[in-house]
Amino acid sequence: MTYKPIMNKTLDVLKSYIRKIRPIFFILKSFQDKRYLYHLLQGFIVKPKSRRFIARIEASFFKSKKKFSNYALLISENSFAENLINIDTNLVSNIKSSIENFKCHDLESPNIEFMINEKPIDCNLAYYQTKDLYKIKEVLEIATNDKLIATFNNLYGCDPIIDYIGAWWSFPNNSNHGTQKWHRDMDSLNILKFFVYLTDVDLDSGPHKIIIGSHREKFSAGFGSYHQDKDVKSLIKKNGYKVFIGPAGTNFMEDVFAVHKGEMPKKNPRLALEVLYSRIQSPLSPKKPFIDAKNSEFFDIFIKNKDLFKNIVNF
Repeated sequence: MTYKPIMNKTLDVLKSYIRKIRPIFFILKSFQDKRYLYHLLQGFIVKPKSRRFIARIEASFFKSKKKFSNYALLISENSFAENLINIDTNLVSNIKSSIENFKCHDLESPNIEFMINEKPIDCNLAYYQTKDLYKIKEVLEIATNDKLIATFNNLYGCDPIIDYIGAWWSFPNNSNHGTQKWHRDMDSLNILKFFVYLTDVDLDSGPHKIIIGSHREKFSAGFGSYHQDKDVKSLIKKNGYKVFIGPAGTNFMEDVFAVHKGEMPKKNPRLALEVLYSRIQSPLSPKKPFIDAKNSEFFDIFIKNKDLFKNIVNF
């Protein structure tokens, strides 16, 4: 019995080490979950032209009635589009009030949960559980907004699925986390992310940054790699970058194959909401549907958007 805590701690350390070696981690996970095999294979396609070509082939298997969006052109040119929908202060307040009723967890210690007002002092990033965000009507209404779906459709030629919904607090700290360094997201081939600030964000609040048009640029930001400012200096000099600041409700959609990061807050914590749209389910999405549509108070939303929620909801 005395060896059990030691063994558990050793296993936790080993798992943490393997998780950091992403190719090995995804190879092992692929035996348990087929989503990881797709995730691993598409992660090796790092050249922008090759990635776009294969993404078009993938999308051709899911073609749907063509929609039009002015924002699709902006994203194809600049990697992002701003304020696609109106999210006013009342809507933000309602979402925040709902979210703060749920527990969150430290990204580095996901098994430790706490209310946000009881946050451990050494917690840099506090994430809410995805399953809890599906209990907020306003979040579901944002995720199913026609403008967002049309933008994905117009850009890729098919309708998306809602792959993942997340929300997290970023806090001032002395060391930045991986995603607070420059990187590409390579979770799926046809992918867009929609972000909403749920707090006011200025230059001291950890604003999101993106290198303009970098989804088309060759850059050695491979699978799971992170980069310092000096590594992207020439890319920024060529393309420039965009800093997203603004009041709560500020929102933007981006092709996250573009090189981007969330700055570490200097003074003020930041709360953000994220909706990930893809075509083929990534490992970020729940492995199995966890909502029963018939017993949900949001039955009408789920039924109306059945194709969007097919991996989330049992109909």
